[in-house]
Amino acid sequence: MAAAGLLAVFVACLPAAALAQGVMRIAAVVNDDVISAYDLNQRVRMVMITGRIPDTPENKRRLAEQVLRNMIDEQLQLQEAKRLNISVSDEELNRLLTKLNAQNKVPAGTLESILTRADVDVNALRAKLRADEAWGKVLRERLQQQVIISDEEIDEELKRLQAVQHLPRHRVAEIFLPVDNPDAEKKVYELAERLMQQIRGGADFSALAREFSQSASAAVGGDLGWVTKGQLDPQIDQVLAATGERQVAGPVQTVAGFHILMVIDRIVPSAGGSSDLTLDYTQLVVPIAQAGGGQQEQQLAQQIRADVQSCDDLRAAAASMDAKSEDVKGARLKELPAALGERLAKLDVGDTTEPLQTAEGVFIATLCARKGGSNALPSRDQIQNRLGNDRFNLLIQRYMRNLRQTAFVDIRG
Repeated sequence: MAAAGLLAVFVACLPAAALAQGVMRIAAVVNDDVISAYDLNQRVRMVMITGRIPDTPENKRRLAEQVLRNMIDEQLQLQEAKRLNISVSDEELNRLLTKLNAQNKVPAGTLESILTRADVDVNALRAKLRADEAWGKVLRERLQQQVIISDEEIDEELKRLQAVQHLPRHRVAEIFLPVDNPDAEKKVYELAERLMQQIRGGADFSALAREFSQSASAAVGGDLGWVTKGQLDPQIDQVLAATGERQVAGPVQTVAGFHILMVIDRIVPSAGGSSDLTLDYTQLVVPIAQAGGGQQEQQLAQQIRADVQSCDDLRAAAASMDAKSEDVKGARLKELPAALGERLAKLDVGDTTEPLQTAEGVFIATLCARKGGSNALPSRDQIQNRLGNDRFNLLIQRYMRNLRQTAFVDIRG
């Protein structure tokens, strides 16, 4: 359908109240879909609230360009999902909202209430979550089977890690902004600089990562986990070595684009090995009914484990089934029961143990943080997962570049 005909249909379907608010103004046309000025304005206001960005005309003006770029990408992603007959149900969307509240450590419905009180349409949040989930389904269907890590690659990475075992490790979060072609480099750099200014001004790094980062880590607020020298680009390694804990650095330019980095934590190796390792974890026990011997509870625990990607997720799962989770802080690995300690020691932060049947029920635990034990190398499974994530990110960037290059996009003034 031509853009003029599309606009006529779009305006004809709008209620009078929406027209009065200026919804009929168009911010951009993306192939056969329209992004209205009203939707853009609502999204900008949502980003300002969730990112703790001061509500000033200048901030709104600067954010509008950044947010519109993301909304255009989301339209392309939704169009690709539609082409592949992939959709997100209202039930799935409601679960995502519940999970998002849990990740922010607030009761269900809190974020929606905050937006409503600020006179922001909750549909702005729902639209963002729907686009993210639909795109995630597309990536899992189209790309995941292409990510194969060989034993030889794992062996090579283990050798590299052994060679740098004595060097500091950093837990890093990033905001990644790709440069698809040289002509766009200046605009992407300017966007990265504006984000840096907002972060230095007190904006929430995780919220901005979820909104603007084009890496798979955006879904978890940009958290890349623990990294060692040689794992990321050499330019990033240099910056991390000079960046203190809880400090932000960038923009750092690499071949792929621009990176904004935050050092969440740092470990300096010692001779203590794993004997000084302490763990923070959240645990959940699924009580066993008298009949059945725990088989159903084992299956439930396995399902919870498959859905959980953080300690917040496990707490949310416990709340949804009226069960009680418990946070354990600073547990010394060598003092934990052997069965539990062996399971926890193998985990990356955010991973969950295999179910363990005890006298109280079926037990699972999610690792929230680890301290000390800095000489321990990751398991082969952990290395395989990380290498797979790196390759997955490259495939995502290529997929999005192709969608952008073949799209018709008309940005209105």
